[in-house]
Amino acid sequence: MSSALPPRLPAGERLRRAGIGAWSIIGILVLAAVSIWLLFKIRVIFPPLVLALLIIYLLNPLVSRLEQRKVPRSIGAVLSYVIVIGVLVLVGMLVAPFISRQVDYVTERAPELKVDLIRTMESFSDGVEERFGVDLNVSRVSCLLGADDSIDAEAPTHERCDEVTASVRERILEEAESATEVASSVFEVLVIFILAPLLALYLLIDLPHLQRDVVNLFPEHLREEFSDLGSKIGRAVGGFFRGQLLVAVVVGVLSSFGFWLAGLDFWLLIGAIAGFTNLIPLVGPFIGGGLGFLVGTVTEGIDVGLWAALVALIVQQIDNHVISPNVMRRTVKLHPVTVMLSLLAGATLAGFWGVLLAVPGVAVAKLLLSHFWATRVLGVPPSPYSPAVVGAAPPVAPPPAEDSDTS
Repeated sequence: MSSALPPRLPAGERLRRAGIGAWSIIGILVLAAVSIWLLFKIRVIFPPLVLALLIIYLLNPLVSRLEQRKVPRSIGAVLSYVIVIGVLVLVGMLVAPFISRQVDYVTERAPELKVDLIRTMESFSDGVEERFGVDLNVSRVSCLLGADDSIDAEAPTHERCDEVTASVRERILEEAESATEVASSVFEVLVIFILAPLLALYLLIDLPHLQRDVVNLFPEHLREEFSDLGSKIGRAVGGFFRGQLLVAVVVGVLSSFGFWLAGLDFWLLIGAIAGFTNLIPLVGPFIGGGLGFLVGTVTEGIDVGLWAALVALIVQQIDNHVISPNVMRRTVKLHPVTVMLSLLAGATLAGFWGVLLAVPGVAVAKLLLSHFWATRVLGVPPSPYSPAVVGAAPPVAPPPAEDSDTS
């Protein structure tokens, strides 16, 4: 037996709700535009705050669990730093000898690898010219790599190298005048990586109080609704960043193991690079595979290079079809096309930071629009409050209603 449909609202009420919804969307868009404009004006504080938020989202679950076990939040925050740094140091101590040996091996074989790379490029250029009639002039690259005609008879002479690299030298001299700007950029990066952990530590300690203060800005009858909305945003954003870190670790481990099976030199170093660059959407996955193919081709031949490229392709297929879709579905709940368009838009608007924040930003916008459309237009009651993280206490409980006088 079909359930009875709810009574149809009068035309005037439907129009009123549609108007409220439309103006709410316009207001949200205007507020978002003003916020983006203000953030652009004060963008100098953006990088350390973003990095601090990443640290908070990664460590807050651990701090909250320690708080559940009666550990004061300030001690729990410091202890979480100690635990994470200790784990990183332990992993570094275990992995460092392998990477150190491979780096030393790269240093020892650098002259030989340079000659092999130059010969590989020249062979590739000759093959392209023979098959397709296209002349690829690689003399400039060979000279920049330091080709020496006393070692390789086919290398360009010093006079030829001086000729083909003249424009490059002029450009380098022009850029040398901006060395102060480069030093300033390096200093800014160091400040970011020093300041962000300190900001994250203070915010981690005071996070429950900050949550209460923010919720208390709203009228009392809206606090429960906005607490629930904040918990959903926290789960989506925190889950996304933690999931991306997990994906990078898995990709790094799988890539290293696959490169080792393929017989690739420097397999651990290249696998670690593949895992780290996987954090860069769209472009990152190609860096590890391209580097593996290049190193394999130069050191062992085209066969090993192709095996390394195949390993990178298999790992990326596992990531794209098994790991990342589960992360996206469980956290941000966005369609893959929406994710790709978000990344392109973020890269256009804010470069690296736009790429990093595009997906969680769109997920937050989707949550906000869906919530306000459902509650303000469709009249669906908001869901009850649920903490975003285990151990996070609700911001403020409404005061108990006074008992009515029954006497």
